[in-house]
Amino acid sequence: MTSEAKNDTRVRVGLVEDDVLFRRYVAGVLDATGRYRVVAEATTAAEARGWPDAAAPAVAFVDIALPDDSGNAVVADLLARFPQLAVVMLTARDEESLILEAIRAGAGGYVLKAMDSAGLVAVLDDVRAGGAPMSPAIARKVVGLMRNPAAAAATAAPRPADVALEGLTPRETEVLALVAAGEADKEVAARLGISLSVVKAHLGKIYAKWRVRSRTEAAIKFTRQRKI
Repeated sequence: MTSEAKNDTRVRVGLVEDDVLFRRYVAGVLDATGRYRVVAEATTAAEARGWPDAAAPAVAFVDIALPDDSGNAVVADLLARFPQLAVVMLTARDEESLILEAIRAGAGGYVLKAMDSAGLVAVLDDVRAGGAPMSPAIARKVVGLMRNPAAAAATAAPRPADVALEGLTPRETEVLALVAAGEADKEVAARLGISLSVVKAHLGKIYAKWRVRSRTEAAIKFTRQRKI
């Protein structure tokens, strides 16, 4: 690695998108910010799985419909190799089954392609700050699934039995209840009188106990269990 590369403080981005013109557009938008740098690109799932370890993107946009495999399957594989990677699904499809599958795979956000350049940058800023960016239409579907656990269960792929809610400590339950109600980490911290770092630590423990990868999946599971 050159000294220039070592001194580059821009956030490293990966793009998995089979529409080459759209991928180039996204890459141009991100590179123009001076804060993001595209370090890995792929047209197919196989190409994404072949990214070298040295690429090590911090965030990635992944299309859900690739020529050779599901983008959701790619997410799971990328997270296994790059555990700190934050993934946002960038797609034109908004079916409930795909949204839940993406969340379960570990995607931190799910947004539609029909957004302007400022929106693309804002999405990455959001997911890097610990948010779960979603297009309004997607967010409405997720809220609907959270309010209707039976529909979510019917839509989702079969999974092992959920861990009992009692597996959480009282404080973890308080934190997750506020997250499920739509509160951001800062709001949770203020409401409970704890620091932001403590909130994030509790969420990390919740994810580990329930074997989920995102606050959205944890919130959906929490809502479903509370209504059982």
